[in-house]
Amino acid sequence: MFPTRSRRKGAPLLPLRFLTTWSLLASSTTTLALSTIHNPKYQCPSSPPPAFTPHQLLSASCPRPIPGSLTETLFSNSSSHITPWTHAPVCELTNGLTGQYCTYTNSHHGHRGFSLVTTPSRAADVASWFLDLPLPKPSDGAEGEKYKVVTIPGKGKGVIATKEIKQWEEILLDYATLVVDVGFTVEVNALRGYRLLHKAVEQMGDGGNGVMELGKSSEHAQDVVENVLRTNAFSTRVGEGDYMAVYPTVSVSLVSPTGLLNSGKKSKMLTAHPSSAYTRFIQESLQVSIAASKPISPGEEITISYLTLGKTSLERAHLLKKWGFTCSCPLCTSPPSTIVASDARRKEIAKLQDLAIRAFQANKPYQALRLTRQILPLLPKEELFPLESEQLENMSRIYFVLNDMDKAEKYARLSLEVLARQGYIKGVEGWMVGKMFRRFEEEEGPRGVRY
Repeated sequence: MFPTRSRRKGAPLLPLRFLTTWSLLASSTTTLALSTIHNPKYQCPSSPPPAFTPHQLLSASCPRPIPGSLTETLFSNSSSHITPWTHAPVCELTNGLTGQYCTYTNSHHGHRGFSLVTTPSRAADVASWFLDLPLPKPSDGAEGEKYKVVTIPGKGKGVIATKEIKQWEEILLDYATLVVDVGFTVEVNALRGYRLLHKAVEQMGDGGNGVMELGKSSEHAQDVVENVLRTNAFSTRVGEGDYMAVYPTVSVSLVSPTGLLNSGKKSKMLTAHPSSAYTRFIQESLQVSIAASKPISPGEEITISYLTLGKTSLERAHLLKKWGFTCSCPLCTSPPSTIVASDARRKEIAKLQDLAIRAFQANKPYQALRLTRQILPLLPKEELFPLESEQLENMSRIYFVLNDMDKAEKYARLSLEVLARQGYIKGVEGWMVGKMFRRFEEEEGPRGVRY
């Protein structure tokens, strides 16, 4: 991908990175029971205020552990003086004792509520954004309409389709319940961090049951909530920050690498590639949907890939070791000649991508175009369809800096049409092309100037 910015919207989600700092700091003695970590002065009433609460009511119900003007900023972030939180924030100091991370909870949002763990300033920045989150429908993610969980011989629990599912059709939709700032994992020590995570989970509308019942397969975690995060969380963005988000329905149904529905045993349900379904992250609403990457027949198993796309067989086997299972997908169990041919194509794709980026950065746009065109026909052979939009966008970018705006618009629209077909966006509108061009201009300079 040519841009130096973060990954594009709609890119496949990546598994949670290891919380290495906590692993080094923590020991078994720091694992705390729920009953030992709550300071009564930070507890809210058993019947919290309504979902969207006037901050005056909240301040009367619960103390505010954040002193001074920062608290007023947090709780009056919108012109209506409405806060998205049903509980007053509970905070812990950072390692240097100079900053804070706090948990912010709305226990009435959706089926379970959600909790956000971040700094007070970041929470203030996104408070009004959380007010606009869509409310989940009762049918979202409900088992039975399109899938069911069954026992699959040799694999433990798996998910199979109960009806014909078309390619790109949504199978289920889920909402984040626990959203944790990545900085929290390195700036707060284990004892304080575990205390805050338990508080975040306990304050949810279901008492945290939806999160605590998820699979826990990490050998490195020293705390039960940390284990849930390591096993189930996805990387995401909220505002301008990097976060980890847990989607319980997705984790139970399709993502968790614990078979037998959280029995602690490893599952063969996940695949390295190819899979019959894929994840679509909807950043603006903290939603994730699972959609069919190919037509799925009734009774057919539904699987998603747990790895970054495009890896070779040896790379996949190495990466899957940390999840504790060997993939049994059709590709990984193909005859050796098929695997060798697939690996060769994947290596060629990776090589062409690298050469195209180098050519673009070396001010050789026509060479970059030629290399990118060679990538596109290889993607369908390896079922790497999520990469198609990215390559078309790259071609639009090259034509943009060449000031060939007709072709820049052509490939921008093709890129957006692929995203729309795959369900990442609702449809293609003219302003989307303009927005893409503005991003190109920010990153590459005005069109026609570079070359």
